[in-house]
Parts: sequence; C-alpha cells; structure tokens
Amino acid sequence: MTTLEDRLREALTERAALSPVDPHAWDKVVARSSRRRFRWPWPARTGLLVPLAAAAAVAIVIVAATTLVGHVGSGSKQLGRASASPSGPPPGEINQLVRQIPPVTPIVRISLFADGHQVRDFLWFGYVPGHAASGIALCQVNEGGFYDGYQACTSGALPAGVLARSTATDGSGWIRLGVTARQVTSVTARLSGGPTVHGVVESVRGIPYKVWAVSYPVGSAARVVFGDATGHEVTHLDVPGDQPAPSRPSHGGIALFRYGNDMMTAYRITGRRIGFWAGGNSMWSDVPISESALNVTATGSTRSSTGTTPDDWFGYAPTGTAHVALRLADGRQFASRTIPGWPGSGIVFWGPLTLPARIAMPYDMIVITYDAAGHVLRQVPLIFLG
Repeated sequence: MTTLEDRLREALTERAALSPVDPHAWDKVVARSSRRRFRWPWPARTGLLVPLAAAAAVAIVIVAATTLVGHVGSGSKQLGRASASPSGPPPGEINQLVRQIPPVTPIVRISLFADGHQVRDFLWFGYVPGHAASGIALCQVNEGGFYDGYQACTSGALPAGVLARSTATDGSGWIRLGVTARQVTSVTARLSGGPTVHGVVESVRGIPYKVWAVSYPVGSAARVVFGDATGHEVTHLDVPGDQPAPSRPSHGGIALFRYGNDMMTAYRITGRRIGFWAGGNSMWSDVPISESALNVTATGSTRSSTGTTPDDWFGYAPTGTAHVALRLADGRQFASRTIPGWPGSGIVFWGPLTLPARIAMPYDMIVITYDAAGHVLRQVPLIFLG
C-alpha cells in the first residue's frame, strides 16, 4: 500500500462518516483497475478578485497510473515534455477534495513538463454528493511547480453530438485538458507561428468517451486537432492565446456593495460579458450571458484571520430570480436578495454573502435560485457554473 493509497483510503473513510459514501470505496477503486496498471482545466488573473468558475478548472483522467508522453514536431524545441515521476505522497489538499467529490474512477497520477517545472497531477472523476443527476465532475490536485497545491473540479461531461471539448487547464495554465469522442486516437496542438506539439488520448474505464492532454506555453494560440486511427482529422478546436484585459468602461456601471474602501461595481463589457471593478482591481467573466446567466464570483479575503475563504460572494442570475442561496454540504444555507440589472439585459445581481471564515473551499457547494414566491428555479453545483 502506497502513501497515496493510505491517504485516499483515510479521506474516503472520513467522508463516509458525513454521507452515504461506501467507506471501502478506495478498495473498490483499486479492484476496478487491478487488471491493468498504467503510469502516467486558468492561471489566476491579477487583482484581488477570484472567479469561482475559473477556480473550478478541470484536469484529465487517464485510467490508473500512466505517464503521458508528449512528443514535439520535428525540428522544434521541447515544450510539453512528459516523463515518469518518482512515487511520493500527494499534496495534503487531496484529502480535502476527495472527501467533497469522492472518486468513481481510479485515481491517477500524471507527470508533465509545464512552465519550466515537472508537474504531477492527481486526478479523478466523481459526483457532487446528492447531485449525480447534474453530471460527472473531473477533479485534480497539482504537485510541483509554481502552482504547487492547486486544486480544482469542473464538469467532465461530453454532451451528445460533441466530438471534443476543452475543459480547462492545470494550475500552470500550460497543460490543456479535455474530453473527446471514442473514435479519436490522437491530439496535436499546432501553435500559431511555432512548433507542433503532440499530446495523448486515453480511454477511461467506466467513462463512455476519452480524455486528452497536451502542454504548451500559456500565451500561445493553437489549433488543437483530433485524429482517428487512420490519421484523418475528426474535429479541431481553436484555442485562443492571451487576450488583453478589458478596460473599465467610463459609464453605465451598477454599484453593488462596499468592498474595503471602494465600491464593487458591475459593467457590461464586450462579448455580452460582465466585469466587476473595485478600485484598481477587476475580474470579468469569459462566458457570455447568452451561454450562462448564472454566475458566482468571490473576492479575496481581507478580513479573515485564516485567509482560507473569500470574504464576499456575489454574482448575477437570470431575470425573475428573487433570491440566490449558497448551500454547504452540512446543510447550512446563506441567501441574498437580488437587485435589478440593466433594462433588457436578462440578469439581476445578488450578494454579497459572507461565509464562515474557517470552512474549506466548498467544491460540493450548491447554488440555488428562487422566484419571488419562494419556489426553487434551479439547483446547480458550484463547480459546474461556466
């Protein structure tokens, strides 16, 4: 039994004390992968504000423990080199996250070269307890590099009719991750004005599609091409490079609440997106309102003695929402009334909410919206908000 398995068994046993999760789940995970053993998604923007949807970025899962080996096109320098890494314990944060999102697939370790460091990721698929109908999640904890200890979860689903999906990146931002259709056997990132980088595609036991990963510099734009066994292109994704930060509009803001000595103010920015400014700090959504009119954002902690959780949680919701609540796994719920958005915008704003300072990062938090009569409009795990 390795230290990794010991820690995961302990974490799952503790989680079982709080929910119906089987205390022997780790043994069953090991058994599912015993026949075949292998080795092997946003860097945070500047400023005080932390976007929860981006913090819930995703990783990929390759069954058991396979080393992803990235190969670089002929004549180009190495960018995403992967190699086997020595055995060792996972970051302590994995205990916390595995309690919140228990694994339903083998937990795996990948080792990839990213941003000048060898980075190890511990990864798994799982469900938010009590909300399996919302879909499956992918979770990760990074070890090594500048983002040592980075942890995140997001949706791991591949919708019907979609051939490939980019879920997010690892903590460094180099390792692009996603899911793809069964017929895909290869993935290649063709960098704009640069080399070609070959990634890896693998099947996942118990998951009806595949996962992919490729590593290249954060700022580079690329076309990620997915091929089949005959070498023909199945589909491709155009992944943009670094985009300039939006400028604060000169007018049209809606004042939301006092944040320190400044006023948190919402603005409409290009692409039918929403941005928030407080003094010289800003945060904005990369998701247009037309794709998701429900948003959760959190500020950096400035008053908490532990600094483990954000102070203020806020965001926007579809018009017709009267209250927004955040519900923790222990049943505690924190609710806010909404205030009107811009006429015809289709959204209202909510918050701020202050959560207890000593709670862990709540990856199993549920976001609930209510109408004026108190009827539930929607319940969605926080990690699935885009």
